[in-house]
Amino acid sequence: MIISNCLANQRQGICETMFEELLKSFITLFIIIDPFMSAVYFISMSKNMSIKESNEAIWTAIGVAAALLFIFLFSGLYLLNILGISFNGFMIAGGIILLIMGVTTVLAIDYSTKAEQTKSAAILIGTPLLSGPGALTTIIILSKSYGYIIPGLAALAVLIVSFCILKFAHHFQRWLGTEIIEILSKVLGLLLAALAVDFIQKGIMGFVGG
Repeated sequence: MIISNCLANQRQGICETMFEELLKSFITLFIIIDPFMSAVYFISMSKNMSIKESNEAIWTAIGVAAALLFIFLFSGLYLLNILGISFNGFMIAGGIILLIMGVTTVLAIDYSTKAEQTKSAAILIGTPLLSGPGALTTIIILSKSYGYIIPGLAALAVLIVSFCILKFAHHFQRWLGTEIIEILSKVLGLLLAALAVDFIQKGIMGFVGG
């Protein structure tokens, strides 16, 4: 009886830990991927699209983002080892990139070029909006911390939420207005900047401690 209770408590503790890791990974990826920013771009880009073209663009964007995220999830750490890049250095570099992304989002700085703006909506939203350098960097860092399953499930969940947001982007625009969607994106940008500082701090502490 005592042994069975201990095993049950141990399983419960493991499940709670996995849920916390999954939730943390989901929130981190959601903040960095920022589907609200993608929705703002998609609303303006899909004005003259038919429903069929709009759906195809969404599926293509999610497919591109998913392919890149999972490729970097399973091969990112291997690439770092091949290139001889330390993980702490990678965290600092990734944190700097995320910090720049967060600042540009909060301050509404448009860093895209005219050439990028003329590309198809699907590819632009798939990358770099949904799966840009920040998202790819983060999923590698999460794989180092939690393995492959937790970040993989979190990425899948974020992609499903992103699909729903893009699918109903025009409905959100009518209900909330473009301004509210942009404000939500700025809030995520502020949280992204805070996460970036945390990544940089952990990378520096890793160097100092190592």
